[in-house]
Amino acid sequence: MADGIDVLLDLWKEQREADRQTENQRAMLTNIIIVVVAAGLGFIAKTGLRPTMLVVTLPMMVLGLYGAFACLKFHERCAFHVGQARGLRKKIAEQFPDLEIEAALRTSSREQRRRFPRLRKIRLYTVWIALHAAIASTGAALSVWIIVS
Repeated sequence: MADGIDVLLDLWKEQREADRQTENQRAMLTNIIIVVVAAGLGFIAKTGLRPTMLVVTLPMMVLGLYGAFACLKFHERCAFHVGQARGLRKKIAEQFPDLEIEAALRTSSREQRRRFPRLRKIRLYTVWIALHAAIASTGAALSVWIIVS
């Protein structure tokens, strides 16, 4: 039978792996959306903006909106797994106080804040949402341009 620390470490590893898997899924979805949108933009560039291109621009807008929503959901899942892992890490640190795990993490966090004071405030998921929002906005703008022209 495994002792308590082995159980905690295995649970911690599971949470970190689930977090990585969520990020990989987000990256894969974003890559697919970018490839589809790039193909659509290439098709539009080749044929021109005409009313028939609404079959490209409207789905582009929907893909951007879907990507933004998916990024929010992926962020929620990541936050869940990181929170679980943090709780397990604290339990491990309690069992091994001489390792000073939490103090070392606080020190590295302070150093990170010092080196990147402005960048640290920008949440990564907002960068991904902005990318998808730009895709949705491009689809919407092109659709409006087609309809108005």
